[in-house]
Amino acid sequence: MSYSIFGWSLANAQVSLLLYLVVIAGIFLLDSILTFRLLDLKTIDPWFQSDIFTFICAIFIAFLFVVCIKWINIFVHALVLVSAGILAKLETQVYGLKKWQSFGILLIISEGSFGLGTALYILLKNYI
Repeated sequence: MSYSIFGWSLANAQVSLLLYLVVIAGIFLLDSILTFRLLDLKTIDPWFQSDIFTFICAIFIAFLFVVCIKWINIFVHALVLVSAGILAKLETQVYGLKKWQSFGILLIISEGSFGLGTALYILLKNYI
C-alpha cells in the first residue's frame, strides 16, 4: 500500500521519466539490501577506534539529521517504504523461504504496487 501511495504521489507531481527510473532502481536496491547481506557491520567496527574518524562520522550524521529535518516529508515517505520492506522480509523469513524467493516476492510486490499507484493516478486523471 505504501508503494502505491508513493507511485500516486510521484504521478501527481508529474516528475520526469529519469526520476521514475531512479526510483525503480532504488526500490530494486532496497529489496536487494533487505534480502541479501551486502554489508557486514563487523568490518566497520575497527574504523571507530580512531578519534578522527569518529569525529568525522559524528559531523556527517549531524549533517544528515539536519537534512532529514529540512525535508521531513521525503524522509517520512522513505522511512515508511523501508519499514514496509522490512516487515515483508520478516514475513518471508517466518515462512522459511529462500533468499531468492524472498527477493522475488519483495520485488514483485514493491515494483508492482509502485506501478499500480502510478497507473491508477494516470487512469483516473485521464478518464474521470
